[in-house]
Amino acid sequence: MNKRIFSSLSMAVATAALALSVFSSVPIKAEAAGTGAVTINSVSISGENVIVNVSASDLPSSDDGAFYLFAEKPYQGAPQGEPIASLPISGSAVFSVPLGYQTTSCRLYDKFQVAVKQGGAFVAVAGAKYITNPEALAGGGSQGRKNNGKKGLILDGAKIGNGNNEVVQLGVQQGAYNINLTDVIGGNGGIQYGYNGKTYYFDSAYMSQYDHCVRTSTNQGIGMTMVLLNPHSGGEEFMISPTARGGIGRAPYYLMNTSEDNGLEYLEAVVSFLAARYNGKNGCGQVDNWVIANEVNAKNAWNYSGVTDQMTYAQLYADSVRVCYNAIKSRNANAYVCISLDQNWTRIHNGSYFSARSMLDAVNACISAQGNIDWCLAEHPYNYPMNWTSFWTPKNPAMITHSIDTPYISMENIEQLTDYMCQPALRNSKGAVRPVLLTEVGYTSSQGEEAQAAAIVYAYQRCMTNQYIKLITFNRQTDYPVEMSQGLALGLSRQDGSHKLSWEFFQQMNGANAGAYINRAASYMGIADWNAAMHAR
Repeated sequence: MNKRIFSSLSMAVATAALALSVFSSVPIKAEAAGTGAVTINSVSISGENVIVNVSASDLPSSDDGAFYLFAEKPYQGAPQGEPIASLPISGSAVFSVPLGYQTTSCRLYDKFQVAVKQGGAFVAVAGAKYITNPEALAGGGSQGRKNNGKKGLILDGAKIGNGNNEVVQLGVQQGAYNINLTDVIGGNGGIQYGYNGKTYYFDSAYMSQYDHCVRTSTNQGIGMTMVLLNPHSGGEEFMISPTARGGIGRAPYYLMNTSEDNGLEYLEAVVSFLAARYNGKNGCGQVDNWVIANEVNAKNAWNYSGVTDQMTYAQLYADSVRVCYNAIKSRNANAYVCISLDQNWTRIHNGSYFSARSMLDAVNACISAQGNIDWCLAEHPYNYPMNWTSFWTPKNPAMITHSIDTPYISMENIEQLTDYMCQPALRNSKGAVRPVLLTEVGYTSSQGEEAQAAAIVYAYQRCMTNQYIKLITFNRQTDYPVEMSQGLALGLSRQDGSHKLSWEFFQQMNGANAGAYINRAASYMGIADWNAAMHAR
């Protein structure tokens, strides 16, 4: 992705306790004519129904002795409209309502609330929860993930197929692309897609290009990561969150719209379409990893929103993650769905950017409160500054430290990130450490090709000695002019196609001759004890 060199990012660490004090999604008490403590324990798909399991440690008072179940959109904060079911108030209640999948009344993306009637009005008595097992809709036929290795590269679309065999020569095991949602929904409308009782029209010319990229890479045995981006496109402003529309023109990408019906339904449909198309069973190739937006803590740069309060912004982003998660997992149970953060771990910048750590905590708190799901983390651990490859002779040693409070996370201290992810509060619904995918990291050759080559070997070995990191995707296959203008000549090849020294190091760093390249990198970097430098996990 085109990146600029940003100064430090934003905002104090957001804690789970803060999140639980802000959002109506957490358990609440009815205070009108009596108190109660009611909790929605789970919301899950079972066959063609949604099962909502409710418990009460103290029964709330009500006009008629009934619990009422509501299904609401992500943007709704209180019971609205008519309830979809009712049961007598008790210490334990289990609702079963139709899922309505592939109909206009589909509840796959709804959140569920329990209310009682007090003084003739419905009052919520439990925090809203979402369905947490959308993969149940994918059945048992999902393709296995392409776990051929961790060595990844942001691929040059011009070199995919058509007789070019460079990625095979390089031994690429993981590849990455970006896809613009507004490009898919616009254009010639040559693809008809029926979803939830409606017909959508998507661009066949645009999709044919991505079919070629994904299919070719899949046939080459490469695992694929797709980054879902939301740029502005004239006439398609409904895809952009209302909180971001005032800033159209200020950033390349914008917060997805989960706050209005039209934008929400299009988001559900287009992500479901892409997930189904690239689930490995339709001849179009396979995408194993989906990243929802880019470096969202740097919101003014890569996921613009006019919201300045971090917890409000985190909830809006969590809503978009939840929608995409349910759309993707319902089409491919084995896919990873990732949130995206950058290297600015604890640094803040004038309230316009959030730190990656505080954003991680805030998003996790929002999702956990509303039904924990198995999201993964896509991290971009660039050096500080980004155009300084030779981190072994740092410009500012205080910026990257082996401390959990380090200002920046890079491959030099990547173990601090995975240590943080091991905390119980950050684990997935099964209690496991969430997979960490390093979906973008790169080193410029502007300080010399030997420095770039050594840094790549070092970063790859750090990844290989950390069990929690599932892949590392280097930016990029070929130098990109916009990045080069910023001093970031990140490619393994120059623009004329000639190879840098890093091309050879990348190719050889996991083969039979890997030891020789490790030794050469260690010697150049002045590392006497390579194993100790790995900080293995």
